[in-house]
Amino acid sequence: MLIRMWQTADGEMAKPVRWIYNILRKIFLSVRFFVGRGHIDYATALSFSTLLAIVPIFAAIFAIGKGFGLAVYIENWLRELMSSQPQVAETVINMAGSYLNHAKSGVIIGIGLVFMLYSIISLIYNIEHAFNEIWQVKEKRSGLRIITDYTALILLVPIAIILISGINIFVYTIADHLEAFVVLGWLLKLVIKLLPLVVMTLTFTAMYVFIPNTKVHVRAAIGPAFIASVCMLALQFFYIHCQIFLTSYNAIYGSFAALPLFMLWVMVSWYICLFCGELCYTNQNMEYYAFLIRTEDVSHNDILLMCTVLLNVICKRFAQGKKPLTALQLKQETDIPIRITTDLLYRLKEANLVSENSGTDGSDHEPTYQPAQDIANITAGKLVEVIESQPRSRHRRLNKKIREHIPSETLSRINTLRQQYIKDLKGVRL
Repeated sequence: MLIRMWQTADGEMAKPVRWIYNILRKIFLSVRFFVGRGHIDYATALSFSTLLAIVPIFAAIFAIGKGFGLAVYIENWLRELMSSQPQVAETVINMAGSYLNHAKSGVIIGIGLVFMLYSIISLIYNIEHAFNEIWQVKEKRSGLRIITDYTALILLVPIAIILISGINIFVYTIADHLEAFVVLGWLLKLVIKLLPLVVMTLTFTAMYVFIPNTKVHVRAAIGPAFIASVCMLALQFFYIHCQIFLTSYNAIYGSFAALPLFMLWVMVSWYICLFCGELCYTNQNMEYYAFLIRTEDVSHNDILLMCTVLLNVICKRFAQGKKPLTALQLKQETDIPIRITTDLLYRLKEANLVSENSGTDGSDHEPTYQPAQDIANITAGKLVEVIESQPRSRHRRLNKKIREHIPSETLSRINTLRQQYIKDLKGVRL
């Protein structure tokens, strides 16, 4: 079943079967990536960062909220959010208030402010790093973007909480006035029950779309965000209704039992968040894993041939004055699997044979590819010479040591033949 799921082309299956197979493929890849990319370790690290930053975060939120006179609404929102851990909610509120009350003068406020900012920025950075690992992002945000994006996030979170609190108050007020109406009262009760799910889905969608340093489609994030929200509500329901089974645990640890249980709840929450992040990635990039082919599984000769085909299409379109293509469009033009197409385009970009430009057509702004130099200089010989002389930095010393074992006459003969081979190929224009 598993082999058939990957070796059967979509055109060979009926639409319902194709739909089921696509869901199974996405779940399989998400589980595989979740385990293979070490997200269990990421969840543990994020849980520690969350515990370290939770009090400074809410201290900052309360400080901003007090400036608008809305601290009470934020407290009510926090109690509602952590209704399954009321002891933890009260502890966080008290500690955040104490944090603000004691950081009032001199060195204390300076150290407290530095620790607050460090804890918050460290948590956001760790979340971004985990999400970038999910999306295989090679380039990080610049220092300026880190400052601007993180500052905006810190300022917008309290405002979002205030808006959510205002919506809750408005809905409950309307519900009180419409209780006499059977249909409207029933609809508002349904809205009130679904409101936490909607708010949580929007929150996860925003995380999956904006935190990774790459373009994430909203339509690819909504489904995983909804699944994450359902799992989080199920976790909260399970936590609340399983308290009866933890009476012996509470009897041993007393009030201290809330801390390890809260830590476990945070860690499972990050498991859910990261797994659904992987589901979002596979949802958007399913074509990257058609037949599970990797560049490592392709022979060196075929890699050179596929690079030749890609360069041929790119150079021809440039010579004809046509618009450059995206990676997906090049895949459709050449029938090379998109995952391999993307890897080869990255190699060609590193070899300075193609350049990547931010797209200007459409709303997705996907990068397009065009020649990075005069197309008259881009030949088969140039391609082979550049691609084959790109050793990774950690292999350069190894290659040098291996060459020491080859007799100088043999090495000279090999180099002469290779130079003649490259010279002949340089007559083949792409």
